[in-house]
Amino acid sequence: MEVATEARVFTYGEWLQLKAVLALSPRQAEVVEQLFLGHSDKQIARALRMSVPTVRTHLCRLFARFGVEDRCELVVHVFACFKRRCQAEGCTHIQ
Repeated sequence: MEVATEARVFTYGEWLQLKAVLALSPRQAEVVEQLFLGHSDKQIARALRMSVPTVRTHLCRLFARFGVEDRCELVVHVFACFKRRCQAEGCTHIQ
C-alpha cells in the first residue's frame, strides 16, 4: 500500500524511510497511511479489514507513543518528522 494514493504526500521511498525512522509496525503504518488520505475510523476499518475498535486502539497507541492528542496532531507530527529529516539531509523540496 502506498501513502495517499489519491493525493500523494510522500513518495514511496520517502514513506519507507519515514516508517523506519518512526519505527512503525506494518499495521500502524497502514493506519497512518489511511489518515493521510483523510479517512474516518470506519473507512480505515473497511480498507484494512479490521474492526473500528481495533482502528481506535491503533490510534490511541500512536497518540500515546508520540505524545499527541488526536489524529490531526498525529499527521502533523509525522509530517514534522519528515520535514526535520529532509532538512537534515539537505533536501530541496521542503523549505
